[in-house]
This record gives sequence, C-alpha cells and structure tokens, in this order.
Amino acid sequence: MVQTCDVLLTGGVVVTMDDDRRIIENGAVAVQGNRIAAVGRVRDMVGWKAQRVVSCEGHVVIPGLIDTHNHLFQVAGRGLGDGMALWEWLEKFMLPLAGGITPGEALAAVRVAALESLSSGTTTIIDNHYAPNDVQTSLQVAGVLHDMGLRGAIARGVFGPFTNVARDNHLNPMLFRNTVSQELDNMRACLNEWRSDRVAIWPSPVNVIYNDQDLVRGLVEMAREFSVPWQTHCSEAQSDPEIYQQAYGVRPFVWMQQQGLLGRDATFAHAIWLDDQEVEITGSAACGIAHNPMSNEYLASGAMRLRDLRSAGAIVGMGADGAAGHLMDMFQIMRQMVYVQRLHTLNPESTRAAEAFELATRGGAEMAGIDAGCLVPGKLADIAVVSLHGAHMTPCNDPVASLVYCASGRDVSLTMVDGRIAYEQGQAQFVDHEKILGEARQYCKDLIQRLNINVPGRFV
Repeated sequence: MVQTCDVLLTGGVVVTMDDDRRIIENGAVAVQGNRIAAVGRVRDMVGWKAQRVVSCEGHVVIPGLIDTHNHLFQVAGRGLGDGMALWEWLEKFMLPLAGGITPGEALAAVRVAALESLSSGTTTIIDNHYAPNDVQTSLQVAGVLHDMGLRGAIARGVFGPFTNVARDNHLNPMLFRNTVSQELDNMRACLNEWRSDRVAIWPSPVNVIYNDQDLVRGLVEMAREFSVPWQTHCSEAQSDPEIYQQAYGVRPFVWMQQQGLLGRDATFAHAIWLDDQEVEITGSAACGIAHNPMSNEYLASGAMRLRDLRSAGAIVGMGADGAAGHLMDMFQIMRQMVYVQRLHTLNPESTRAAEAFELATRGGAEMAGIDAGCLVPGKLADIAVVSLHGAHMTPCNDPVASLVYCASGRDVSLTMVDGRIAYEQGQAQFVDHEKILGEARQYCKDLIQRLNINVPGRFV
C-alpha cells in the first residue's frame, strides 16, 4: 500500500526519544504537514512516497533541540564581561549594555543569535528579551523568531519600579523606569497584539530577587488570564536568597508558594541556591527549571541540584543563557551539564549522556508546553539531522553519547521546524543568511564603541 508524505528523511540513525527510547540503525522519518507521519526502519517504510526525499546516510536524525532560556540580544556583547560574578557582571557590564542598546542593535543581535541557534539544531527558543522592552521592539523580536521559521516564546522581561534591592546592588536605574501599572499595561498590549501559531509571548518579571513584589504577582495573574506560562530568574547567585530574606523576611520560593504563584506554568532560570524546603515546594508544584550549566560555570554561580529537583517533581530543561553562555550550541551545553554535575558531586554516576539529551529534548518540550521533543507519529515535526562524517564523530559506538560528548552545532546539516526545512547545508532557508551576519557585525561594533564597554579579563 502506497502512503504519501511531504518529506521523507531516510537512511540515518534515528534517535526517537520515544517512550522506549528506541534507536533505529537504518531508519526513516516521514513528515506530512507539520506533523510526523511515521517512524521506522527503511525496509519497513518502502511504501512511503514523498514530494522530497532527504538521504540521511551517515547522519543521526534527532528531535529538534529545545533552548528553554536565552537572551538573544546579549550576543551583542559576546566575549566581554569576563572574570566577574553575577552581581558585578550585571552592574558593570550587562545592565549598562541593556540600558544603552537601541532597537536596531538589539534586533541585529537577536537575528544572528537566532540564526546560530537554528543552524545548531535548535528548533525552539524561550527568549527572555528585556532590552529594549518597549512594546514595538518586543513584538519585532517575536517576529524575528517567527520569520526565521523557529518555534518558541518571547518571555518579555520587565523591570518595573526601582526597588531597594536593585538600588542597594547598584543596578542600572534607567531600566527601572516604569510603574507597576505601566508595566502591566505594556505587557497586556504585547499579549493582545501578537498573533503566531509558533511563537508566543510570556510575561516575565526579570528577576524575583530585585523585582517589585506587586509586579511579580500582577504578571503571574496576567499569564494565567492569557493561559500562557511565565518565566523569571531566581536564586542564581549564592547571595540571592539571603538578599531576599533580608529585604522581605522570607526566602523567594517560599514567598512565591505563599502567594500561590508556583505551578506548572511557572518556569525559573537557574534556581541554583534552593534549600531543601524550596526544592520540595518547587518540585511538588511541578515547576519548570531552565538549567544553564555554561553560564553558571562562566559566572561561577554554582551547580544546580539536578537530581534533587528532578526527584522532587520539577520539570527540567536546558538553556544557553545569552552572553554568559557565549554559544547558542545545545550540544556543548549538554556536555557541560554532565561535566559540572559530576565535578560538583564527585560522582561519575550523578548523571549520564542520556539524561542530558533527555533534558534538551523531552524535558524542554514538557517545560515549554509544546507537543515535540521526540520522533513519534503525531508529534510536531521539529527535527535536526547531525553529520557523523567528522573525525571527532568517528567511530560512533553510542549515538547518544556521541551527540553529547563529541558533537557540536557545526555538525548539523539540516533543521526542520513545523514540518518545514528552515536550515540546510549551511544556509537558512527563510532569511538572508549573509545579510544577518553583516548587520550584526556592524551594529554590535557601533554599540560597543558608543557605550565604551570593554571589561578586560583579569588573571588571578
């Protein structure tokens, strides 16, 4: 019996990430519309006829990777801000950049970062965009993801009033210029105006530690009104819980539980410095946690309690996290997740490659609330194809281990999102690849020169 589909990816090693975690040695994936129609061995799918057949011989076919926390605009400062911990990094580097970047510069940086993500096999990005965060620029950032063919959300970062915590820690007051009411009005305008079947808008108090409490409550209420998730930073630096306790007399996750803010719709970036009570309440509420191992290492923030949080019930995904992560390469992020957990626990069995790959696919999909993360009939056709031809990928004794420990985004030859091939053989398909690179070089150079941002590395 002949069955038809739009695209047939055939001849590769198919890492399905289905419930049985099947790996099909000589497999094929049929795509019809924006969904996966069939997955199986090549010899069992000879009856499928496609408008386009893509040979994947010598490649691994995987679910598209899911980046659950990023700041794409921060790529404008790539390579700068070295040798500082989080609060100093915010005070002296990132928030001055955020306060001075123009919409044109931010959009140029967002485009090149999104292009890097797409070309590295990432199909979904949760972009915590906060500068500039006016309504028009926020919607344009969402448009960048949509036009490039990506899936995801703009978790629109909001600062609100200049709190005592922000003042005492010398954060840029220019970012804290709106009242709670103004911020809520702007967020509502974004949610009302934006329309896309692939890219959403999420409310995002930038950081629970230094955001106004009324603003946090108001944004969560709005997220629930519009039936979308919300995202924030919390307990990234070791000092964060103590700072919050001194300001409000309670630890941050305990306060959020008391206010009824925790739940399946709550997603937190970092969540490193949680005590046992906070781990339990976060897990029991099935909150999402975006684990950002590369930025946590870069800023010396600490190691997330991965095993404790997952055992408690938290849903964990992976994030690239902007300039502090430097690269939009989820393969390197998976690798660093394994390494940092083993180093932190001094236990080689604390995590393995399979868990890292799970968090970057199924875990990310569950956290983001999308019907993807595995190659199963009926799921969204978000797929990446990774070459095995390089010396660094030879031999491939264990496909998942090779992907996590050996591969990089440069090995990706094809990225499909929503059933459409958005990147193939070095070129984005829906945008001008070279124009994006050229504009990013010029805009970001102008930004750094104008703001005189040059924070040199310090050798100890």
